[in-house]
Amino acid sequence: MSCGDVHSQAQALVEQGYAATVVAAALVISRSSLYYRKKPRSGRADRQWDEQIVVACAEKPAYGYRRVTWWLHRKEGLCVNRKRVLRVMRERSLLVRSRRLASPTKEWGRVEAARPNQIWQSDMTKIWAGPGVGWAYLVNVIDRCTREIVGWNLSHRCRTEEALAAVEQAVLDRLPAGSRETDLILTTDNGTQFTSSRFMETLTQLGITHRRTAYHHPEGNSYIDLNSGVEGGCPVSPRLTRHIDADLLLLDVMMPGRMDRRHSHR
Repeated sequence: MSCGDVHSQAQALVEQGYAATVVAAALVISRSSLYYRKKPRSGRADRQWDEQIVVACAEKPAYGYRRVTWWLHRKEGLCVNRKRVLRVMRERSLLVRSRRLASPTKEWGRVEAARPNQIWQSDMTKIWAGPGVGWAYLVNVIDRCTREIVGWNLSHRCRTEEALAAVEQAVLDRLPAGSRETDLILTTDNGTQFTSSRFMETLTQLGITHRRTAYHHPEGNSYIDLNSGVEGGCPVSPRLTRHIDADLLLLDVMMPGRMDRRHSHR
């Protein structure tokens, strides 16, 4: 006999007039379970904001319940719980189906390029720019066929903007007619700058295929790693020395002593 059947039998005996203590002892069950009465769930849900939620979903049909909650709070000044928004959207069939984005192709090994401007590699490294500037971030773009630096950017920051600036410079210098019909492939690692949605969307607009190296397979991005030196602030390739010296001087003029102040506590 199942536990539910035992409790049903015990409830029936108690309703017939038997003492709950005797019934619980005879059936070896908890006496407190005989006093339990399931209460009907009261309709405490506040429905006064349902229409505002539906209107917000109509204005932003691509928003999920979390973003709809943010929209109501930010634009309408309505502080509503996200669970309530979820319930209303589920009842009205307004939930947005999540879309799975296809991940970029990952390059597991080295791929040789047969011609220039067929495969580029890009990476970011940190370099010591002297006591007047401090640490700076260098983004390189190298051509796998010619092993020539085709684009680069030097900055105090390591954002997506700097990574895109190096790629755009390479496209303008090496592909003045445009990169859409060149079947160009750009190989990067899995850094946050190269995996950001803005970076991938820009490559799509330029017609460049983005290929990422697999984890624990640095040979997939070997040319750019050898050119930039070992990660972690090693000297820069002599190919960029003259240009970088000019940029470091410009950084020092624009932001004098900034890096000194940042490291003054060390």
